[in-house]
Amino acid sequence: MQNSLFYNRIINEEAKRFIEKIPIEIKSKCKIRVVDKGKIVVLKGNDIESIYISCQGKMQVRNEFENGFIYSFASINPISYIGVMEVMANKQNYSSTLQASTECIILEIPKKDFIEWITNDQELTLEVLHFVSKSMYEQSLKTGEGLAYPSICILITYLMNVFENEDKDIAILEKTREEIGSILGFSIRTINRNLKILKEENLISVNRKSISITREQFNRLSYKLESIK
Repeated sequence: MQNSLFYNRIINEEAKRFIEKIPIEIKSKCKIRVVDKGKIVVLKGNDIESIYISCQGKMQVRNEFENGFIYSFASINPISYIGVMEVMANKQNYSSTLQASTECIILEIPKKDFIEWITNDQELTLEVLHFVSKSMYEQSLKTGEGLAYPSICILITYLMNVFENEDKDIAILEKTREEIGSILGFSIRTINRNLKILKEENLISVNRKSISITREQFNRLSYKLESIK
């Protein structure tokens, strides 16, 4: 198993037992990764190439909709299977975006190897079935309790953090729309739409290669954020 040093940082006993019972031929292809707080673990719509097992930390599940709203509807705690529900439904893409709420330690298993394992291991099949059934049951109990909010709120918060970290009278963000979308877990279309709104309101300055924010714009971004919430 690659990056096995991270195994020693896992304190969840269930996660440790899960790793220990992985067949040797599968374990040699697995990786243990650390995901920093705020980072995207999987992005909705991306091809499923790996199954992830959350071993430590918390994640937030959310969906992005055409109207620009983000629906945050569940938390993921160890031990959880990420991508399994889609694979069992014979789907090729992740159905939701997962973002690390805390530092997380995850186990990455190539999809084809996980499918081979679950096909030949009845115990694992029952464990996955229990996880999926429990998740669906808990979500059905919480229907309507999720938080829906405009994606522009998250973008403004991100831009304000960029300005504060620069600690100057003007901050310049030199990232592509794709990079910003990857960081925030949004589609490029959502990023472009919201940047256009902020630019038209003169809350930011945008050119082909960068986004700049003055202190005056930063203050007005703050007022904008409070008015939306």
